Amino acid sequence: MPMYEEPVVGAVYEDEDGRTFAVTAFDENEGTIEVQYEDGTPDEFDLDDWYGMDLEQLESDDEDEDAVEEDDAGTLDDDGDADEDDDEDDDYPEEDEE
Repeated sequence: MPMYEEPVVGAVYEDEDGRTFAVTAFDENEGTIEVQYEDGTPDEFDLDDWYGMDLEQLESDDEDEDAVEEDDAGTLDDDGDADEDDDEDDDYPEEDEE
């Protein structure tokens, strides 16, 4: 099925041959789309070619990286378990010893 959406810079697409590439630049004035394939090979399409291609937009790996960053922020420890204090007494206020 032909692509009906404009290219999204940073998005990853898969073509009809199963090759994946990321859009690295889109110049609407010139009508060009610069891409980089998984193996690092750069390429360029014009908008007419783009709209004639059978492409599927894939989910970005950035979403997975965001999830890892949230985990590192303290919601989960290295084992993937919720952070819990080893010292349960920290939940109670300390009493002054007189």
